[in-house]
Amino acid sequence: MDETIWLVVGVLLLAVCGVLLGGLFGVIALIRANRIDARLRALEARIDRLAAAPAVTATDASVPATTPAPAVTHGAAAFAAAVAAAAALLPGSTPAPIAEAPAAAPPASPAAPSAPPPSPVRHDLETQIAGRWLNRVGLTAVAVGVSYFLKYAIDNDWIGPSGQVALGILMGAALIGVAPMLIRRGYVYFADGLTGLGASILYLSVWAGGSYYRLFSPTMAFAGMIAITGGMLAIAIGRNAQRVAVIALLGGFITPILVSSGRDADRELFVYLALLDAALLVVVANRAWRLIEWPAFLFTQLYFWATLFSTTARTDTLVYASVFFVEFAILPMLAARRLPALRIDHAWLVIVNAAICVWAYHGILWPDHRWALTGATIAIAALHLVVAQAVPAVSTGVAQARLLFAGVALSLLTVAIPMRMDGRWLTFAWAVEAAVLLVTGFRAHVGQMRVLGYILYLMVVARIVAHWPDATRFLFNPRAATIAATIASMAAVLWTARAHRDQWKDGESLLLGLMSVAINVLALIGLTAEVSLYFRPIDYVYDYADRSAILAEGLTISLLWTLYATALLVAGVRAKLVGLRWQGLALFGLTTLKVFFADLDNLSGFYRIASSIALGIVLLIVSFLYQRTVKTEKAGSQ
Repeated sequence: MDETIWLVVGVLLLAVCGVLLGGLFGVIALIRANRIDARLRALEARIDRLAAAPAVTATDASVPATTPAPAVTHGAAAFAAAVAAAAALLPGSTPAPIAEAPAAAPPASPAAPSAPPPSPVRHDLETQIAGRWLNRVGLTAVAVGVSYFLKYAIDNDWIGPSGQVALGILMGAALIGVAPMLIRRGYVYFADGLTGLGASILYLSVWAGGSYYRLFSPTMAFAGMIAITGGMLAIAIGRNAQRVAVIALLGGFITPILVSSGRDADRELFVYLALLDAALLVVVANRAWRLIEWPAFLFTQLYFWATLFSTTARTDTLVYASVFFVEFAILPMLAARRLPALRIDHAWLVIVNAAICVWAYHGILWPDHRWALTGATIAIAALHLVVAQAVPAVSTGVAQARLLFAGVALSLLTVAIPMRMDGRWLTFAWAVEAAVLLVTGFRAHVGQMRVLGYILYLMVVARIVAHWPDATRFLFNPRAATIAATIASMAAVLWTARAHRDQWKDGESLLLGLMSVAINVLALIGLTAEVSLYFRPIDYVYDYADRSAILAEGLTISLLWTLYATALLVAGVRAKLVGLRWQGLALFGLTTLKVFFADLDNLSGFYRIASSIALGIVLLIVSFLYQRTVKTEKAGSQ
């Protein structure tokens, strides 16, 4: 049994060395390819200089000068001369005689048809099917066939456990080793497919040897899979092959599931995830590939939260959460150094990464360690500011990235202080954060930030409705402060939106209109609640014999609604805002219904007279103002 174990270990080490050497050769091939490319660019520049130089020919004085040849003819002659000179330098070649310059061709007649340009190579449906789809289907068929063969061999006791693992490791390493030869022949896509298939076989073979057959320890299997992932990432960077990098990362993130033994090993898991995400940072710093950051982020969060819910939270859990946050906060900054503009997926990654980190801190520290939670949130905001300043000004996407990081930092600062307070202050913090996201989104031309701001405002309104704040004092109470802060933040957003009307997306005018309605509805509800609190304090006891407080409250609310509707109409007329005028008219209609169907039925004496006369006078004034406005507009248009 010991000899079998050492045999499998030896084969595993050979395969790992082969993978690492493959990555090293890939990097060496990349360096040599860059050198060849630089030489070719230098040769092309020299050819261009020769083509641009004027042709010097010896002509007889008696022969009239001819029209100079077009630039294309000069370029072709220079290229032919360069090729002839290069051929003359080859060993065994003889110098070719210099041909005379061809005479200028007569200009083609307008009626003569010109030769059609060569058709470019198109990746049409036929190419996709024959070159790529059949490649994937063929690889799948080979994998299925090999699986059936191995199953048949295992069922008939042809191959034992150690032989199965050794055969799988050798087969995977062989497929990875064959890929460079195919790349030299120009079969890049096919070679990447074989590399991915070889990596999959290596992962499964190492898993079978460590977790299924127990030929070696899970720790050794874990180390082998780490080596395979590192070698695959080196191969991907060396070949500039995104498909290989995706396969390597997927294999790396599936490794903890394959080698899981059921014991509590969250520290080892978090260290491994941190190292794997660090390898992803190296990839992003060297290659501008798409759609490799989000799978890594989702896998990392899945492992973290699954471990957090299944075990007791400890102090080191905060450390690992911070490490994951820092890695994925630096990642968009590294990408911004290589891209001309900030990508949408990177913008969302910055926002979601910060939100999940704060959520993790809140789940671990709340409510026993509020000051620690506040300090951690402020530290996250400070890190965003540091990252924003660390992005070098090398592209237009840098300005967007800096504004994005600064906006997220400001939002975190607005959330940090209310975390130390009671839950009702979160509504205030969310309102300020939503305003920051929308204002920054308009100024930074980032529509995704504005979408998040609208969603956050919806949460603010829902929280106010679901958790209506209590109040014991008239006006000076948390309820009035929360509503006033929400209204002020929405007003700032509307003011900014009017200055950036050219950035409005489809349907955004409707959202801004609904925000305007929400401002007036919240203000009206808040003012009505304060009037009710004034006439009926918290210790008020209803007295059927004395209904003066109830009657005064109803009359005051009607007058309040009437004055508010009048203010909306006047503001709408002066600012020429149709939406405000319609809101005022709707409030007038609601006030009229209240007066005729509620006040006149419940009020008596002076209250009934005052309510009816006040409403009538206000309606007459509003009608007169409308008629005068319409008359003025008609006179101005004539």
